[in-house]
Amino acid sequence: MTPVARLRIATLFEDLTEAELEKIAQLCSMRTYERDAQIMGEHDETDDVFFILDGAVRVNSHASTGREVVFTEVSAGGMFGEFSAIDGLPRSATVIAISDCLVARLSAEAFSSVLHANARVAYRLIELLVSRIRRTTERFFEVSALAVRARVHRELLRLATDAGLSGQDAVIAAAPTHYEFAVRIGTHREAVTREFNRLESAGIIEVRKRNIRILNMTQLRQFDDAP
Repeated sequence: MTPVARLRIATLFEDLTEAELEKIAQLCSMRTYERDAQIMGEHDETDDVFFILDGAVRVNSHASTGREVVFTEVSAGGMFGEFSAIDGLPRSATVIAISDCLVARLSAEAFSSVLHANARVAYRLIELLVSRIRRTTERFFEVSALAVRARVHRELLRLATDAGLSGQDAVIAAAPTHYEFAVRIGTHREAVTREFNRLESAGIIEVRKRNIRILNMTQLRQFDDAP
């Protein structure tokens, strides 16, 4: 597959012509990362922008106590690193490959040139940032105002929606581990395990290794704001 064809998957560039994409591809370097490799670290003084062409990454941070906070996971088509490219400040989080990844790397200077030269790309970036802010606001509300039980339900529904699943019966394949699920919603693994067990006993979900089957989406939604 050519660099242009690979770069086509990047959501930021989805509206560009082949000629426009060719110019950007010439500015990018591509690299593969193995699973669990650190792609960039919190406080790094680098400012390149990364586009995920294959695989997925986790964006996280660690408190001085060692507690991990997961901000988001980004899959193929997404990007990261644009904050430092825009404001010139050190990295605000660490990015770890959660599968083997192929990424395209674009310097901050080149990224700025692309934005100034193409209004469609600049507007698309605004849309992506607004979407990210909305999701961050939603998660902040959940951690601040909702009990763990409700946060578990919302994360299950979010995972199903992100996977494009609908209807009453949905299977979340390669689901996060209980620990990964816990750091997503700001709690501990034991609390997630307890709530999963309760939902299984109620006949709402089935957990089989790394697959979670939601048996009744409506019932799970009705339990969403349970105390």
